[in-house]
Amino acid sequence: MKVKDKAFTLVELLVVISIIAMLLAVLVPALSAARERARTIVCSSNLKNYGLALHMYAQANNDKVPFGYNWLYSEATLNNTDARKNGCPKPCRWHFDKVQPDGNLWPYLRDKNVNLCPTYRSYAVIAKCPNPSHSITLPFNPQYSYSMNVFIGIDWTMGWDSAYDNRSTMKLSNIRRGAKCFPFAEENPWTLNTGDTSQTNVHHRENYSNAYLNDNLLWMAPNSGRYTDNFSTYHNTSSGRKGEGKGNAVFVDGHVDTVRSFAEEKAYMEFGRPFDGHEKLTLW
Repeated sequence: MKVKDKAFTLVELLVVISIIAMLLAVLVPALSAARERARTIVCSSNLKNYGLALHMYAQANNDKVPFGYNWLYSEATLNNTDARKNGCPKPCRWHFDKVQPDGNLWPYLRDKNVNLCPTYRSYAVIAKCPNPSHSITLPFNPQYSYSMNVFIGIDWTMGWDSAYDNRSTMKLSNIRRGAKCFPFAEENPWTLNTGDTSQTNVHHRENYSNAYLNDNLLWMAPNSGRYTDNFSTYHNTSSGRKGEGKGNAVFVDGHVDTVRSFAEEKAYMEFGRPFDGHEKLTLW
């Protein structure tokens, strides 16, 4: 007796395809969210290492923190003429892989992997470098995504000129808002200023950040209406709403948190001030 070959009918095939499509619709967002949570954990771990390195540095340097401009790269490296010849201005150093970290904090880190948040990298390779003087021939390989709080990396109690000329930094023992003041945090690879009407669906209705990551210092403006940096906004959100998320920061007391920052001087008052009354100093 001849046995007929069995095969799926068209209806059965469509049903199977529909089931697979529904499963993918459920699983893909869950997998994406899990991957982003893993990236956030890696970033938090990186910043935890930064906090430990900061305290180890201070213990070896009379309680002082490293100078803000040179914690990751030395002055010699930042002024490297070979990099300049390759068309690499200072605002492009974050993605220039032809120089190695050699700053004051580097001996306490010694692992290039801790300098870069994987979420930042995923956005940066798409956004590229927004610096207007960036050359398309310049190597583009993101090297770091974290910046230092300018108000502890430079001791503003001495005044800007004196502190800068003498490379004066704060002592950890003088930072009395240890649970609130950050030494290191991540920045965005884009600006976020809601005065720009082209930017829609963003959480912040005031000027949030005029600058993208372009150096090793994070400047939170101490008064309104000023040019300002801020924490990143790409964690705990979707790629379509990357201006509404949170950023990772390590605080002087050593804890790491994923937080939503504030616009304008409110960010400085909450996260930037090393001690109460710091806002009364003559700041820029």
